[in-house]
Amino acid sequence: MTNSNMGYRSDVLRYFFTILSEDLEAASNRALDVTVKEAISRQSIRAQKRALIKNDSLREKATLEFIETNSKVGEVALSLDPDVLANARHFVTIVLERYTKLMVEDSIQEPFDYDLLFDSWRFGPGSSNGIRGSHCAQKITQDMTCTSWCIPHIRKLRRDNPYFQLNDERKGSLGYSWIRGSRLTTVQKNQDTDRTIAIEPSGNMVMQLAAGSYLEGALRFIGLDISTQQAKNKALAKRGSIDDSLATIDLKSASDMISLDLVRAIMPRRWFKLLLEIRSREIETTPGTWTAMNMVSTMGNGFTFPLMTLLLVALIYGYRATRGGKNLRIDWTDTAVYGDDIIVPSHEYPAICKVLSDAGLIVNTDKSYASGPFRESCGGDYYLGYDITPFYVKNLDDDSSIFVAINQMMEWSARHQVLLPNTIGWLKGQLYGRVLLIPEWHDPSEGVLSAQVQGRYKVLAVESDRKRLKESLFDMMLMAGGYVTSAGPNACYTPRVARPRRNIRKLRVPKGYRSGWDPRKRSQEISNRISIYIELLL
Repeated sequence: MTNSNMGYRSDVLRYFFTILSEDLEAASNRALDVTVKEAISRQSIRAQKRALIKNDSLREKATLEFIETNSKVGEVALSLDPDVLANARHFVTIVLERYTKLMVEDSIQEPFDYDLLFDSWRFGPGSSNGIRGSHCAQKITQDMTCTSWCIPHIRKLRRDNPYFQLNDERKGSLGYSWIRGSRLTTVQKNQDTDRTIAIEPSGNMVMQLAAGSYLEGALRFIGLDISTQQAKNKALAKRGSIDDSLATIDLKSASDMISLDLVRAIMPRRWFKLLLEIRSREIETTPGTWTAMNMVSTMGNGFTFPLMTLLLVALIYGYRATRGGKNLRIDWTDTAVYGDDIIVPSHEYPAICKVLSDAGLIVNTDKSYASGPFRESCGGDYYLGYDITPFYVKNLDDDSSIFVAINQMMEWSARHQVLLPNTIGWLKGQLYGRVLLIPEWHDPSEGVLSAQVQGRYKVLAVESDRKRLKESLFDMMLMAGGYVTSAGPNACYTPRVARPRRNIRKLRVPKGYRSGWDPRKRSQEISNRISIYIELLL
């Protein structure tokens, strides 16, 4: 997209928010229910939170803030109560020992097993520093890039894997190449902020993801499954908004504020040594400018999220153990941790916030709630138990993004019984093609989700850009992992593209379905309301 088109689309997005604000103000004047008024107010305040309006200055600002944060982390001195710290370390050690014993039969009180670590290696889905392409089929045929401290691990990985071993012998290569560290980049978070992410060397990332998988397993062992935890956080936040029994805590730049000292103090010695070896000790903040990393890791590192979750759970346990509970059990009926989204009983809020502060972390008091009718966690906003989560429109660049916006508005309108007629009508006018009604089980970028669909219909579908796998050595390995569609000379993969092509496809509602209603996505009541609103759209 050209700069002129970007400017045009930014203007379109700004105009959209102007119309939406007017509709919301009118709806607020008509609303009688206090929860509906709160939902409208929340939507008005948060509407532009994730809007991707072009602003070139945000990258430089985010980079400078990252450098400043990294410097601050290097100066942080832990002031944790010795008993809290000792209990937190004991908790992590025992949890890792028991999980390792569960997975490795002959393990005896060992919190770390090297073979178990190597059972979990994989490539990440994103870009890697020094590697072309982001798909596993593209990465696996290239030499891994890794830092000097990580080389022994990559050497072992490639030596013990028959595919890598044969490939390296054929190419006369070691299978890896040295690289200094990670590379800083930014992605737009919203119209005011860019988020910094480290693009890690591919070899380091493979080991980081293996370590992250190990830690995720240990968390599942104690009842916290990261893959399903968001829904549990939301359920507890909803309960806290009803009875005031639970507090939600949010941290500022949590992943960047975890210091090496904190990890050293809580993690077992072998784990700390491993994390030091597979992390990037330096990061290229701008081309040619390298900065030593004071934080243990960044967003983009494969173990950052599970490590942060485990450390925060340990600190909560460490505090509670000083109050008499030392049975290594976390009561998940009133406690939840998902990254930096934390939920604890309201009476513990001041003490837990102090523990987090003593650990060098910063509590975001503007987004933390210990009393009153409102709670938010993991993207869910609740007022007296009523879901008032706003919708966010990131862009209106094409028909697919406009369909997403229409579907979000329809869902929000049906949930609160608040119609936004001018905004819906304006969005319809922005479509290049006509309105496509599609069954509710489709992706919202493919058309307007509707229960009214019967028989034949059209969708705005993504056209896959498949590429043939050039190196046949890894085709069976890739097929087993689900990365290629077949083995042999017909092996193909679908690389990730920034802006996928879309075309109209004709489909038919499957036999046995009377309509496009999907009870897994929408209740009958919500689906019926949306059907009424769609009549206005058409």
